[in-house]
Amino acid sequence: MPVFEQFTHPSNAKSPRRRGRGLGGGRGKTAGRGQTGQKSRSGGNIPARFEGGRTPAVRKFGKFSGFQRRRKLHYHAVNLDDFAAADSGTVIDLAYLEAHSLLPKKRRGMLIKLLGDGKLEHKLVFKLHAYSNSARAKVEAAGGTCEVIE
Repeated sequence: MPVFEQFTHPSNAKSPRRRGRGLGGGRGKTAGRGQTGQKSRSGGNIPARFEGGRTPAVRKFGKFSGFQRRRKLHYHAVNLDDFAAADSGTVIDLAYLEAHSLLPKKRRGMLIKLLGDGKLEHKLVFKLHAYSNSARAKVEAAGGTCEVIE
């Protein structure tokens, strides 16, 4: 027996179903569109972005809202005022802040930044993650040091 290749010949191609050609055709009258409504009309196709009359998502969100960085660095700020009671030569690090309740409750991955609000009268050694320029200047003017930790 010969092996025939599969191909579509005009004699064995199925003709498309003719809709709307009378009741005897099986798909007559409404041609499978139902009785009434927008989708039964000619040209009654609804755009894909249409959401049924509610405010569309395109209009809900800002035009130029941009995005938020997933790895943004969040610093917890402490001021020089917070260390007015510390003795001269004290090392101000995370353990000191913890002991004096200067850290927030939720602090996993929290970075600490020293800000320059207030006066510093005596020499302190700071070991924190970041410093403002004014804080660094005031600490060094008082004879202290600012060490950046990782």
